[in-house]
Amino acid sequence: GALSALQTDVDQIVRRTRPSVVTVLAQRAVQRPGEPEPRTRSRVGSGVAVEEQRIVTVASLVLGAQRVVIRTSNGLVAEAIVVGADPVSNLALLQVRTLKLPPLRYASGEARIGDWVVSLGTTFRAQPTQSVGNVAYVHREPASTLLQLTNTVYPGNSGAAAINTKGELVGIVEGELGMPDVADGAEGAERPAGAASFVMPVEIVKRVVAQLVREGRPRHGFLGVTTRALSVRSPRKEGKRTPIGALIERVVPGSPADRAGLVAGDIIVAFRGE
Repeated sequence: GALSALQTDVDQIVRRTRPSVVTVLAQRAVQRPGEPEPRTRSRVGSGVAVEEQRIVTVASLVLGAQRVVIRTSNGLVAEAIVVGADPVSNLALLQVRTLKLPPLRYASGEARIGDWVVSLGTTFRAQPTQSVGNVAYVHREPASTLLQLTNTVYPGNSGAAAINTKGELVGIVEGELGMPDVADGAEGAERPAGAASFVMPVEIVKRVVAQLVREGRPRHGFLGVTTRALSVRSPRKEGKRTPIGALIERVVPGSPADRAGLVAGDIIVAFRGE
């Protein structure tokens, strides 16, 4: 009975949100040595409508593309333009002018470890995929955060929607971490589903989308240093090393780091008190 109820809930979420998820095809001409004419190569991924005519996908899919096409869940095809892309967060914003999509509502709160998530996307062959899992881990860094899910990842799921049990968007699937080899080693072969999926959380997605709409690009903080990890021998475990900070190898002249007085050889041991 409990499993039947879960299946019903998932089916309802998918039926309500699937029309907001699209297939994104990014085409570019590739000229190979010895070939008389360039070939058109297509990369396939997923996208999510956040407004009626605006779609969020991953920047790695559309950067350098000469033509971008989206395909809806009911088979409609439309040209899209790239409003802006951010390689740092790996998010891009597309706009379609010939059709309207039902946008997904942003989740109101941050996703937490253990929260159930339904991921909806597409495969390299433009077939719909769905997977149920939960947030396994939250990777927090000073400038960004990533959610790690237990959901199955399919090739082509980059740009897919991660949806909570209310049918709200909790993030955009950035991609997978796993074996890079294709299924049988042949060119164009599709990798099997698997690996670990990573999601850019909605609080970052909203901020980047707003900046892309306003300026066409987001603004990122810039320190202006080149660093490498620094460690010392562990006083407790023989043969082990303990990280103590980041050694500055170079400072960009005129950068914020230069103006703050940082010099090569300094060791950064804390950021914002951590």
